[in-house]
Amino acid sequence: MNVLSLFDGISVGQVALKRVGIKYDSYYASEINEDSITVTKHNHPNTVHIGDVTNIDEYFINNLPKIDLLIGGSPCQGLSRSKNGRLNLSDPRSKLFFNYVDILGWLRKRNPDIKFMLENVKPNKETVELMNEAIGCEPIEINSELFSAQRRVRLYWTNIEVPELPRENNLTIKDIEFPHEHDVKVVKDEHVDTIRLGKNCMSYDTSGKGWYSQANRAYYRDGKMCTIPKSRTKSKCNIYLGGREFRRPHPIEIERLQTLPDNYTSVIKSDDSRMGMVGDGWTADVIAHIFKGLKTT
Repeated sequence: MNVLSLFDGISVGQVALKRVGIKYDSYYASEINEDSITVTKHNHPNTVHIGDVTNIDEYFINNLPKIDLLIGGSPCQGLSRSKNGRLNLSDPRSKLFFNYVDILGWLRKRNPDIKFMLENVKPNKETVELMNEAIGCEPIEINSELFSAQRRVRLYWTNIEVPELPRENNLTIKDIEFPHEHDVKVVKDEHVDTIRLGKNCMSYDTSGKGWYSQANRAYYRDGKMCTIPKSRTKSKCNIYLGGREFRRPHPIEIERLQTLPDNYTSVIKSDDSRMGMVGDGWTADVIAHIFKGLKTT
């Protein structure tokens, strides 16, 4: 088996393939972030890096060995529901989706039986329909909470026959905690008189954004974490310690929330960078579950 991974990030695809015991001959990775490439080389030294996806054309594809599996998670910023300006597929970053579609088309000419998997956030209905038409199938929606201690809804377009999903998963933040000297924060702002306790988290308002700003939340240890963001310095995934105290998560806890091996990203010394790469990646056990379908084909 030969694999081509576009927007490879920290190569969670290889973690997933190995986790379900699927052997592959060559793994080609298109990625431009230097820290992500460093993490991949550290964990998977046989990876063949092929550079920027926008430089891949049909001639390049035809000079690769026959590819049996194409995977990728095209950048999602332009597809996000955030109020910072969701431009759907007109956003330059989200246009990379069409690079994936073009490459899949070129690969299908050489191998009509190629398997593929594309991951992305859940955009609006119109955008989903456009993406469905371009890639030729409808997505399956999977929440990472079925496999981890993190709530993370994503769509997966694939022609792999995905096994039945588990109905529930009882992992909580307490189950993934890593013993370390906690980076404890205390709500001290004089304007904060009350800590509001909600269903999943406590909330407070020191920013003027209101009680429901995700930046002012800390999640209960006996519950699930929110979706890991890309930036630790402005982390929304705080852990509530009780009273007016909360803390930031340790990088190993972030890796565990994404079901990655401990210290998978430790070759990078910046905690902020580590969290950004992990938050921008996949939940490994979700991808491994999808890849189980490869073993029946």
